Amino acid sequence: MLAKVNIPKPERNEASIMDASKDLSAASLIEEAMKTLGTSLSDEEKQTLLKGMKVQSESDVRVFKGTSSSMRQNFEKVVATERAVTDELVAAINVLESRAEDTARELERQKERAVAEQKRALEAQETKLKAEHADFLVAERIERIRALDNERLRVGALRKVLTKRRRALERAHDAQRFELAVMDLGTRLETGEAFKEALVLLKSCSKSDPFVATIIDGVDDGLAQNGVKTRLQLAEQLLEVRETARKLSLVPQDGGGMFAHGLSYAASLLRVKDTSDEGAQGIEGAIAKADSYLASGELMLAAQALTNAAEGTKAAGSVNEWVQNVRARAQLEQAQTALSAHAQCRASALV
Repeated sequence: MLAKVNIPKPERNEASIMDASKDLSAASLIEEAMKTLGTSLSDEEKQTLLKGMKVQSESDVRVFKGTSSSMRQNFEKVVATERAVTDELVAAINVLESRAEDTARELERQKERAVAEQKRALEAQETKLKAEHADFLVAERIERIRALDNERLRVGALRKVLTKRRRALERAHDAQRFELAVMDLGTRLETGEAFKEALVLLKSCSKSDPFVATIIDGVDDGLAQNGVKTRLQLAEQLLEVRETARKLSLVPQDGGGMFAHGLSYAASLLRVKDTSDEGAQGIEGAIAKADSYLASGELMLAAQALTNAAEGTKAAGSVNEWVQNVRARAQLEQAQTALSAHAQCRASALV
């Protein structure tokens, strides 16, 4: 809404003019003029000049008052003319303001209608865009789901392939690791060295293999710590055992006295020459059989032959250590043979 223009009517302001004509006098003009005079003039010159200035000031006052009266009259005429013109302008401005207000109200109404129509158009366009966006999202999600399904299939297939490959590599690694452990065990058995480290490695390999676990559980940790005697060492030990066993083979296990010991020793001297005969009997035959079994690799038969021959005699104590060493060697060789065959089977299964 436009506000009407309020133009104030001009008022005459004669105060300055009237005050100026009223206060103006010849004396005041002379006084002001005298202030400008310097001290260089004489009193006579000042009196002469004062008379002239008095005549001139009285003339100037009359002229100024006449001029001011004329100016006042002209001013009143101009003010009257300007007032009339101003009244006409104010009336015209008021008419224009009224028309401008009507125009502004009409523009406001048109603006409101345009805003409402634009709002409806925007809402319709927004609804359409939302529907199109929803359709696009649905189509995009469907496409993504299809792409994801295809990708899942490819990833699943790849995962299966990689899983099979990983399992195959793990089996191959386990088989090689197990085979190396078995080979290490065999090497240490051949040299009679301690095989504790090889046994630890075999135990780690037996976690997923019950067969290996069963065999390893039967191995004495003491043997692994100290090792077992080789076949050559067992043959050398048998030679040492032979002499003692001969001397004690006729002495009962529960004693016998000095006579029995002497008789057994004398008998052993008589049988020295017969140890190589195939038909040798008693302890001599057992020792010969044990030596033969040991040479052919039948360790358990060698141990059993000497045990049976020395049973019930004092010789049983002397051959006991050799028998235990032979049986320990036989047990470990059997375990190593079984483990070696199992390692070959596992390696063959990887091909």
